[in-house]
Amino acid sequence: MKKNFFSLAILAMMAFAGCSDGDSDTSRVTIDFEGAEWTALSASTIGEPYSSAVVANGYEWQDPLTTLSSRALVDYTYGAYIRGGMLLSSYNSGDITTYGDYSKDLYVYNPSSTSTTQGGGADGSDNFLIVVGNYDDFSNGDERAEMFFADGREREILGCEGNSTTYFLNIAKNGNPFSAPLSEGDEVKISVTGYNAMGEKTATVSKVLARKGQYIEDWTSMNLKKLGKVVKVRFNITGGPMTEWGMTTPKYFAIDNIVVEQ
Repeated sequence: MKKNFFSLAILAMMAFAGCSDGDSDTSRVTIDFEGAEWTALSASTIGEPYSSAVVANGYEWQDPLTTLSSRALVDYTYGAYIRGGMLLSSYNSGDITTYGDYSKDLYVYNPSSTSTTQGGGADGSDNFLIVVGNYDDFSNGDERAEMFFADGREREILGCEGNSTTYFLNIAKNGNPFSAPLSEGDEVKISVTGYNAMGEKTATVSKVLARKGQYIEDWTSMNLKKLGKVVKVRFNITGGPMTEWGMTTPKYFAIDNIVVEQ
């Protein structure tokens, strides 16, 4: 199947633009997903707010300066269906009812939204990543989204910023026919696990995304220094209402501004 990689070659030519915040310490890079080449990969540019439609022909990206990369895990058994991945988006809204179902799963929550395709990223930027997929005791295989350094060299990922999606918040607060809302005692967590060049786990860092009545609804810092030097990290989301099939709350969250120590 021919894969549509959405301008990876163009990104490679931008090795010194669009992905760094211009820190005076040149060994530290903030990947903010801004610039024309990143925007070309965005779901809103493609015109699809639904993740499985975006990955129908394959989807991957790579930061040219650090080689940090990600590739979507897609099931083609019954048409394209995303199992896990990290997709560029600029879709955003503060309306979790209108933009709170699976067909709009690439919207980040932004209560100050004045444009559904601008200003939804961290610090009022446009672009960010929507992270999809999880792994728990009931999962049908490991569907965690992952990022890796394509050149195989270990680096430190010092941190990033995280937020909720409108789809996640709507179901966590209100439920739907397939999932109850969060109840007292329920807790949904994001976990990030690092792996070194030997494939060994370095550490896991976790952050609570939601409890009943308490939700991350703005860009929030995540300190990942504990992971140490890694060649790969995997993102997981777990908790909340469960059935025999596993977690029923949508397995989505957003990240932005990934800080890498070269």
